[in-house]
Amino acid sequence: MAKISFTRSKETAVENIKGYLTVSLALALIAAILRSLAYLFSFDADIGYFNGSLFSKIATYFIVVSCAFALTGFVFISKEATLPRKLTNEGNSIYFASVFAGFIMIADFAFKLYSMIGEDKFSYYKFIFARTFKSENSYIIRATAVIEIAGVLASMLAAICFFLRSSKKFDSKLCAWLGFFPIIRALTGVAQIYFEMEVQMNHPSKLMLEFALIAVMIAFLYELRFFVSEDHARPRHFVVLSCVALIISISAGISEMIGFFAGQLTKGDFCIEAFFCLAMGLYGAARTISYVKSLETKASEQIVEE
Repeated sequence: MAKISFTRSKETAVENIKGYLTVSLALALIAAILRSLAYLFSFDADIGYFNGSLFSKIATYFIVVSCAFALTGFVFISKEATLPRKLTNEGNSIYFASVFAGFIMIADFAFKLYSMIGEDKFSYYKFIFARTFKSENSYIIRATAVIEIAGVLASMLAAICFFLRSSKKFDSKLCAWLGFFPIIRALTGVAQIYFEMEVQMNHPSKLMLEFALIAVMIAFLYELRFFVSEDHARPRHFVVLSCVALIISISAGISEMIGFFAGQLTKGDFCIEAFFCLAMGLYGAARTISYVKSLETKASEQIVEE
């Protein structure tokens, strides 16, 4: 009887996590729709802020409530739950999401490199890193240049990382080393958005993209722990924080792109970050779906053994 009870509890845990993930994905899509509508009908492009109408308020509150729901996973996913400490590529979603993220990283690398060449950034970098260069904001100018260069290199290596992860027989150690580069890419995105002085610090796009990129970084750090070793893996934190990240990043990515193509937003760099957020959100969703499928596989194997 003890074995039957254990099996039922495992099945219940898997069903709870599946339901939790399904609701999180639904909330992400609804949040994206609401925030997109807010950009279309409640955003004043002249001043760069929402006009405080019903759409903008509902969208903001809905995203906050959705993230709060995602955090409740820490409550109903038991600490004692024997969740797998190894990531496997279950199903086709993780393959397509990894390949899509890889191509987005290649596009990101190409766009940034083209911008550097087109704007003759190489001569600019040579100028500002010269010993003769003096300015009141020299440290900020040089730091911004370093961030830009790091972002380009991180995009290229992140693309390799995602293409490797698309394989069902990926090398965990290699993925662990390369797994730092999507995080570095997100970090450079946060820094570039923060130091973009042409846009107000409290601009809704700026704040939303910063939150999304930070959420992506945290989720990727917990995914990276799986690749480092099974002892370092924190499955419960990974599932919950991945759901938080996908809600923020998918809603930010879709709404920011719609706002840009609708003419409400004008910063092309922010649109690039929106594409990155969307790609990372879809990858995070696919990775979490794949993980839940591995839970089902493990539970069914235990039933057969018993």
